Amino acid sequence: MKSSEIRNLFINYFKKNGHTPVPSSSLIPENDPTLLFANAGMNQFKNTFLGLEKRDYTRAVTSQKVVRAGGKHNDLENVGFTARHHTFFEMLGNFSFGDYFKKDAIHFAWEFLTKELKIPKEKLYVTVHLSDDEAADIWHTQEGVPRERIFRFDKDNFWKMGDTGPCGPCTEIFYDHGPKAGKESDPYKGIAAGEDRFVEIWNLVFMQYFENPPGTLTPLPKPSVDTGAGFERIVAAMQDKFNNYDTELFAPIIARACKIGNFEYVSDVDVLAKNKAIQERTAAIRVLADHCRSTGFLIADGALPSNEGRGYVLRRIMRRAIRYGHKLNDKCSFLPGMVEAMIDHMGGDYPELVARKSHIINTVKDEETRFMTTLDQGSHLLNDEISKAKNKGLKTLSGDVIFKLYDTYGFPVDLTNLIAHENGLAVDEAAFEKEMDQARAKAKASWKGRGMQADEAHALQFAQENYSRHGATEFTGYDSMNGHSQVLALSDGINKVQSLNAGQSGLLLLNKTPFYAEGGGQVGDHGVLKCDQATLIVHNCTKSSDMFLHHIEVESGKIETNTHVDAQVSDSARRNTTTNHSATHLMHAALRKVLGPHVTQAGSLVDATRTRFDFTHNKALTPEEVSQVETLVNAEIGKSQEVKAEVMKHKQALDKGAMALFGEKYGDQVRVLTMGDFSCELCGGTHVKNTSEIRFFKIISEGGVSAGVRRIEAIAGETAVQFAMYNIQQNHLSRAEAGLENAWTHFTTKGSPGVDQWIEAKKSEVKNLEKKSKKCRVDKLTWTKLPARRKTLKQNKAPQSSSLQMSLSTIAKFLPK
Repeated sequence: MKSSEIRNLFINYFKKNGHTPVPSSSLIPENDPTLLFANAGMNQFKNTFLGLEKRDYTRAVTSQKVVRAGGKHNDLENVGFTARHHTFFEMLGNFSFGDYFKKDAIHFAWEFLTKELKIPKEKLYVTVHLSDDEAADIWHTQEGVPRERIFRFDKDNFWKMGDTGPCGPCTEIFYDHGPKAGKESDPYKGIAAGEDRFVEIWNLVFMQYFENPPGTLTPLPKPSVDTGAGFERIVAAMQDKFNNYDTELFAPIIARACKIGNFEYVSDVDVLAKNKAIQERTAAIRVLADHCRSTGFLIADGALPSNEGRGYVLRRIMRRAIRYGHKLNDKCSFLPGMVEAMIDHMGGDYPELVARKSHIINTVKDEETRFMTTLDQGSHLLNDEISKAKNKGLKTLSGDVIFKLYDTYGFPVDLTNLIAHENGLAVDEAAFEKEMDQARAKAKASWKGRGMQADEAHALQFAQENYSRHGATEFTGYDSMNGHSQVLALSDGINKVQSLNAGQSGLLLLNKTPFYAEGGGQVGDHGVLKCDQATLIVHNCTKSSDMFLHHIEVESGKIETNTHVDAQVSDSARRNTTTNHSATHLMHAALRKVLGPHVTQAGSLVDATRTRFDFTHNKALTPEEVSQVETLVNAEIGKSQEVKAEVMKHKQALDKGAMALFGEKYGDQVRVLTMGDFSCELCGGTHVKNTSEIRFFKIISEGGVSAGVRRIEAIAGETAVQFAMYNIQQNHLSRAEAGLENAWTHFTTKGSPGVDQWIEAKKSEVKNLEKKSKKCRVDKLTWTKLPARRKTLKQNKAPQSSSLQMSLSTIAKFLPK
């Protein structure tokens, strides 16, 4: 059975059992500062499990893209050398949000494996938590699993979301690959030891408790289910392959590597055991096969190689792959071609790969070029450091040197180690690991959200607590910039309080608000809240758990919980921000038309003064391209297109052609913003009603941000109009100054007449011309006999005089009075 058939069979099985198919979320976590990458199927449902988000279904099924290459789940160094470690894989999952529980969850899993996939029951074993008699009894009495095939474990069978939050026991299903896959024949010992013969293929988590520190478990009123089945592992079982890399999932990718390098892929364990060179080659091919998948999918979801955060992890993955390709054949380029093969193979199931194919491949090529340069630089530095160490009589290469090579030059540690040993030196791995730990901490702190400071953590907790009590804040700001609201809760930024006095700052929650909360690149509104007892300045508005947090300062009086207030958003700031936001949508669409469909948003900041737009593109825009973008945007402004905002199902919006933007979180119901037939995007921001309200658009600057990302800063509306008028005035002034400069140069050149002399000469010339014209007057008969002479005089007389008078008047303007 092919992998795509297995994936579809899973989705359809749960669909017919009342589950709603939900697309995989992006690998870039949405509004979750605790994650580098999506590392489990439940990530996108986290707020649903926490009770902070409601969905219009209680059962869901997904095939989730997952990357584990940093933080708690870091499989990078094992990839390529084991049968089942991957940086990228797919997690099949079914979920119950307070709907069914253990009985149905266990039944669904067992039925799918044994009836839909027809896996023999004797190939399967089950584990449960030590305390979970209920699950053990269900397995035995309901599904007929013999008790001797049900094993009990402790820590491995209890799941926690964190130090606090939902948690509960889990039950796991293991597949036996048979004696050829491992020496341990006892399944209990094999599972406990992590023997390769017995592989976990499905984990069912029963969220039935809420843990409060220190370790206090409280039963949840509506227990939920979170399951995860390793797709690659199930495919291996179904295709009778011990090693995931030998399945049809990886076959086309590995075949491309063999074609590029002109060698053969050997997976026979007996051959590999006897030949170290073939063993190393096979491992290198598997590293590339895995890493090209994580590379392609991460770039497709908006990540780009850099020296910080997610980009740093992506760069490590890419450079590890490039290095192994270099080891296979230093004359060949493997990664771009293998990424292309992966896109061709998986693009049918993940259309984002196809949509951004050229951007993905160009980014890979650029990174490979950069790395090959740094690889050469790193080699020179390493050789210098080895010479220094030998001259000093040292036996060990220091950890800071290894880290500098790795971090600054992207020089692989394994290569450093190899070359050092070839030169009779050991490496200080402990010191290197210490440097690496510090770098990981720095990387983890650099991504958006930064692990939250104490006040940010309080704001999140403050929002969550009040969401549970009051529900989401009602936003009224699409239609009005003022309103009447009730204060639901107050905080001084550290603790929840009942009141705030003049001079104090804090957070304020309203039942409804016209203040837009920062999101989608658009800044939060500011303005004023007033009541009889107090006046409050709103400096910003942010959102957490669907609660709008007003960052306020009490200007006068005293504000208390439950007080009714009048809210007023700053009119000019909102209107200018709205104008810039709408212009950004038009610019995005124009960039895609001028540069190509690979262009997508990589970040934005829209405020009252300008729009800053980061987008994926591999080279600088030419002046002609900038002009084309401006022309397209201003043409749409001139068409006076109606701007429509519609709320619809997420899938319906995508079917309509709406663009979903990188880094944004979308629920089941989304807001679609359409500007004629030119732009259609998912957006929750504020916008003009008609494109003509934007008035004028102008790009101020364009430059690079990082590899594969460009940045445009632009202005619109009144700011752009004033900018254009200023430039027109400057152009006129420049032309006038140029004319004066030319005249002055003429009159100050040695040998030229002075200004007064020149004017007198011109006056004399005019008088002479007038005398000549009088002499040329003849009677009508004579005049008609001289047509050529008449024609010449008619052409020359008036222009000469007119031109001269204009020259005199122009010069006179610059003469002293």
